[in-house]
Amino acid sequence: MPLTLVTGPANAEKAGFVLGAYRAALDDDPILVVPTFADVDHYRRELAGAGAVFGVRVVAFSGLMREIARRAGVGGRPLSRLARERVAGAAIARVRLEALAASAGTPGFVQALLRLVSELEEQRIEPGRWWAAMRAWGEREPARAGYAEELARLYGAYRDGLRAIERRDRVLHDQAALDALRLQAARWGATPVFLYGFDDLQALQRDAIETLAVHAGAPVTVSLAYEPGRAAFAGRGETFQELMALGPEHVELPALAEHYERPALHALERTLFEAPASERPDPGDALMLLEGGGERAEIELVAAHVAQLIGGHAFAPEDVAVVLREPREHAALLEQVFGELEIPYSLDRTIAAGHTALGRGLVALLRCALASARADDLLAWLRTPGKLVRADLADGLEQRARIEGAATAVQARALWEARHPDFVLHEIDRVAAAAADPAALCRRLAAECAALFAAPHRGEARVLAGPEALDARVAGALRSALGELERLAGVDRTLVPAPDELARVLGDVQVRAHDDRRPGLVAITSPRELRARRVRAAFLCDLREDAFPRPATPEPFLGDDERRALNAASGLRLRLREDRLDAERYLLYAVASRPTELLALSWPAADDEGEPTVRSLFVDDVLDSFDPRAAERVERRVLGAAGFEAALAPTANEAARYDLAAGPGSPEPAMAWLRDPRVLRNINERSTWSASALESYASCPVKWFVERLLRPAALEPDPEPMLRGDLAHRVLEDTLRALSDGGPLTPERLDEARALLRAALDERADDARISPNPERRRSALRRLEADLLRYVEQAARGQSAFAPREFELRFGGPEDPLGPAELAGGELRLQGRIDRIDVSAGGGEAIVYDYKGKAAPPQARWIDDANLQVGLYLLALPQLLELEAVGGLYQPLGRDDDGRPRGLLLDGADPGLTSVSKDRLAPEAFEALLEEVLDAALQAVRGVRSGALVPDPTSCAYRGGCAHPTICRCEAASA
Repeated sequence: MPLTLVTGPANAEKAGFVLGAYRAALDDDPILVVPTFADVDHYRRELAGAGAVFGVRVVAFSGLMREIARRAGVGGRPLSRLARERVAGAAIARVRLEALAASAGTPGFVQALLRLVSELEEQRIEPGRWWAAMRAWGEREPARAGYAEELARLYGAYRDGLRAIERRDRVLHDQAALDALRLQAARWGATPVFLYGFDDLQALQRDAIETLAVHAGAPVTVSLAYEPGRAAFAGRGETFQELMALGPEHVELPALAEHYERPALHALERTLFEAPASERPDPGDALMLLEGGGERAEIELVAAHVAQLIGGHAFAPEDVAVVLREPREHAALLEQVFGELEIPYSLDRTIAAGHTALGRGLVALLRCALASARADDLLAWLRTPGKLVRADLADGLEQRARIEGAATAVQARALWEARHPDFVLHEIDRVAAAAADPAALCRRLAAECAALFAAPHRGEARVLAGPEALDARVAGALRSALGELERLAGVDRTLVPAPDELARVLGDVQVRAHDDRRPGLVAITSPRELRARRVRAAFLCDLREDAFPRPATPEPFLGDDERRALNAASGLRLRLREDRLDAERYLLYAVASRPTELLALSWPAADDEGEPTVRSLFVDDVLDSFDPRAAERVERRVLGAAGFEAALAPTANEAARYDLAAGPGSPEPAMAWLRDPRVLRNINERSTWSASALESYASCPVKWFVERLLRPAALEPDPEPMLRGDLAHRVLEDTLRALSDGGPLTPERLDEARALLRAALDERADDARISPNPERRRSALRRLEADLLRYVEQAARGQSAFAPREFELRFGGPEDPLGPAELAGGELRLQGRIDRIDVSAGGGEAIVYDYKGKAAPPQARWIDDANLQVGLYLLALPQLLELEAVGGLYQPLGRDDDGRPRGLLLDGADPGLTSVSKDRLAPEAFEALLEEVLDAALQAVRGVRSGALVPDPTSCAYRGGCAHPTICRCEAASA
């Protein structure tokens, strides 16, 4: 009989039997079939290590099916997953649904239908038989007749869709290859086939074994982990019986202990899920129990022990496996923790193309060709690596778009091409021109994808690695998807999504996040991926009751009750799915039997929000094989723990973190003073200083450093209060200048002032960009108009005898009409801009005004709050205009107070002016305050010149606090 069935428990030398037979058949060009692609690489290396290099063929099951199709003469390619989804989506759209209408609109409906379709196809249930089964079920249960009818229509519509485009999906393609080989069995020849590592076989796999062994007469050897009567193998009995029905030569291999370095692990393999023995061994250090206070704490504890095995116990990374029921659900956490601890690892997971730089760029380009595109789409495309030689150009475009309110891609493109007329974005036009023809659009996007991928590598020829290798896989996956859609468009244009949906489809294309199967890596894997290999140490993680064993998940369309009723009514043999415990038990057995020296079980006591979790009963099943005292040896890590104590710390940094967390800690070092000679030289060569810069340094030196020396460019528009204040200054200047020829503003001139103000605001409003949002801009202008009218009315009733004479007086700058004011013997040369100067009727006295938003600082707070500007202007005024300064006032223009100006007035000056009594000082106090202002300004100048940067978070930000905590990082700032 050509079929040989090799059975036995784990580590019964099944691999040795199969690989030995494989090596003996090398002259016949045999094929070794293993469960996963990772196993393919593993067994190629193992065979090469044993001297079998030439003539070795190791494939996954899909590779065997491709070889069968080739020899059977079945051409063509099966539909890709994406194309299959498009066909299924079109089938759903063609079927009139009532019972399933609501469900059909949900995102997972297409995938659920395809899972049911695959099950029916694998059992070779044709649409006609499915129709008959559904009608029989409906006759027995009339309440379900409509539902059954719709399920029948959906399957029929899907198969009709395949026939219409003359394509097959993967299952039908493989079945066609098997059928063709049955009809022409000689095409296979005498090539031996060996299947190793499969603990269960799907219907199609059993069909292939039968076709090769029974019909083609090829030597086929199948290894199956199975031992009669064992609870761990209860879920494998059906597969064993079906293979035995083929009449194979059955080789039963006994359990062997020599593969285990620790006898306790062999005892576990023999007793797991069996009745506890009267005497149970102590596992010693062959079993490790780990409990994390949360999910992260658990993974950190596991990773620390993995690092310790590799660094201190001479384990090679490939000797260690970290196993989770579903590793992809924890991928981000695993990558972060293992990366931080510098542990080399491999983790097989996929990522959506739209979450990668290249995929995001291509999707953004497609969106840019649509009318609904946003400015962010254009920016995302331009930021694709290699698209721009200077990446900062995209930052500049984003800044301009935000400031000017360019929200759409069209507006942002206009800004770009106005700034870069020689860099026209023709790609958008090419994609837009192809959008009307689905096939042409797919071809164009594939070409643009290739161009985007090649852009960063112009003139280079090298092996790609890391993110660049990911981009290569993304480019391949996207071009493959677009090629498949282009072929669909050739037979049915409606199968290709519209451009806006195509953007979503391309963004969802799945790509392998890593493609690293080389030796020297810790395998982070699932139980199914590990079942064909031995390791020295296995860490089985996330042993929560709702994770492993995994709860039953009924099939969305047909639960087990419906399947029983349907099977009884129609004679079908649809498999039940709710009772999965036997399958989950085998997966635990598969992991527990793989390590030869150490089995570690870990679980979280709570999730990362602190909600308690229940430990899996599988932990107790393992402990039942050992001395009860083993259950007491649990190592724990609390939720939120930092670092590891020295005995376990995988790196010196982790040990330092533990020591810092355990001790009182130390404050962040203060920001260092400026020491670079070039920086200090530039500062000291500066000839003038503005009052606002001195205020900034006096309030907090680090604030001055960030805002005045570093001057980071902002992407956002200037703050609305700043823009509003600038417009208010201009409108008041126009208004008061027009009034100045007629003397002071009095109640009699109020109507004239209102008219002039409205006219000035109307004239300036078109140039004002208080907000990029038009609606908000109109609202802000209305509020500003009301505030300025209120101020003008108040000023008219203020009874000041002084009249405005100077507006926006600039001095000290290179292009200013007046030179700097020299104070303190020239130690401080002041530059600035005075908002307004009112002069007495005699022309000898003056009051300085500085406009504020909603609140004006009283002179009693000037020194404490570093409000130096008006005081410095009073000191500079005699030099600038030969006027005696008798007052300096901050004038609020908002609504927070009563509107009166606050500041400093010489007692007796402009007596009719409405003011706060506390602001009027006698001459001695007046002069003393100005001396304090000058002294504070001189201290600021000296501090700047020395490079002193001492954080002062008590006065840095408005109303206290640190304005730049990420740069300053002083202790008080973070408190």
